[in-house]
Amino acid sequence: MVMTMREILAALKRAIPDAGVWWPGDSRFEILAGAILTQNTTWTSVEKALTNLKDLNLLNPAALREGNEKLVQEAIRPSGYWRAKTRYLANISNWFTTNDHLAPDLSDAELRWSLLEVRGVGEETADDILLYAYNRGVFIYDAYGRRLLNAAGWGEYPTYKAARLACDDAIRTEELTVSEYGLLHGLIVQAGKNARAAGGWDIYWPMVTSS
Repeated sequence: MVMTMREILAALKRAIPDAGVWWPGDSRFEILAGAILTQNTTWTSVEKALTNLKDLNLLNPAALREGNEKLVQEAIRPSGYWRAKTRYLANISNWFTTNDHLAPDLSDAELRWSLLEVRGVGEETADDILLYAYNRGVFIYDAYGRRLLNAAGWGEYPTYKAARLACDDAIRTEELTVSEYGLLHGLIVQAGKNARAAGGWDIYWPMVTSS
C-alpha cells in the first residue's frame, strides 16, 4: 500500500530528526532573491552570493532594479549564470515592488500565476516563493521531490508539471499545514542527499521506512 504524504513526513522526521531551519532568510525579499539564485546551483553557493549582496548593500529591490549591473553580476558570481540571474533579480525586484503588498488579497492560484509571468521564474521557483515567502501550502515537485515520490510508490514523473498534475490533488486532500509543507521540503532535500550518500533511493528508502 502506498504511503500517504503524512506517513512520508512522519518517516522522514524519524529518520532526520535534526533537519534545521528551511528556508533561511532575514526578510521576504531575501527569500525571493534566494529562490532566483538557487536555480541550477547549490545552496552553499547561494549563501555566498547573498552574503556578497548584503555586504554591498544590494540586497533590496531598488538596488537590484536600478543598481550597477556589473557590480551585481560580480556579487552573485558564486551562484553561476550570473548574467541571466542579474536580469532575473531585476525582474523579481520589479514584481516585488508592485505586487508584494497585493499578495495577501490573492488566492494561491492568482499569486502563482502572477509570479509565473515574471521572466526568470519557473514553476519550481514560483512554488518556493509561494511556500516560504508568502506562507502558502504547496508541495515542491523539484528533482528531490520527484525522486521521493518515485521511491515511495507515488509514480515516476519526468517533469515538475507532470508530477504536480498527477499528485497535487491527492496531497492537498491530506491538508498539511504551511509549516508541515515547509518542513517536508527541507526533509526531502536532506533525504535526497542522504540517499545519494547511501548509494541511491532504492537502498535509502527502506532504511527510512524501517526506522
